[in-house]
Amino acid sequence: MSKSIQNVFLILLVAAVGFLGCSPQSVPQKSQEIDYSYSDDLSKYRPTFQEEAKVEQKSQKVIQNEPLKVSFDISEQLNAVIDSMLVKNDSIRLADGYTILVYSGNDELQAGRVRNRLFDLVPEWEAKFSYKLPTYFVKVGQFYQQIEAQSLYRKIRNYYPTASIVPDKFPIEND
Repeated sequence: MSKSIQNVFLILLVAAVGFLGCSPQSVPQKSQEIDYSYSDDLSKYRPTFQEEAKVEQKSQKVIQNEPLKVSFDISEQLNAVIDSMLVKNDSIRLADGYTILVYSGNDELQAGRVRNRLFDLVPEWEAKFSYKLPTYFVKVGQFYQQIEAQSLYRKIRNYYPTASIVPDKFPIEND
């Protein structure tokens, strides 16, 4: 009989704890509003200025500037340096930049599929297909800075997680 009394006592204890644990808790709430408005007279800290009496403007005499007389003229040497720089710049045919490498592998058919899929994903960008023995490459975009390629890279990365931004050289178009 003591076992059954213990079981009844235990059931009552569990029921009491459950009943007390389920009662809603009250959280004290303040309904007091705080006024955050601020006003102060700062005019006593501002500097004050007195208006000075206007001085009558006297007529001013305009002196004409004369050209400087130089004893050493370097315009011919400077023109020669500029001409040599133009010739050197005309010989530069490639610019350094970045591109997005979408596919790199030995399967020509897979490279073609990736290129065709890129036409659908990013129609405003031209996907370029190239081959350097024994690897096929599919690249998109020409960017001078790596950060310029980030938005297109994020868009392509959703479909091709192995895509990466790589350094590349681009031909300079002469006008």
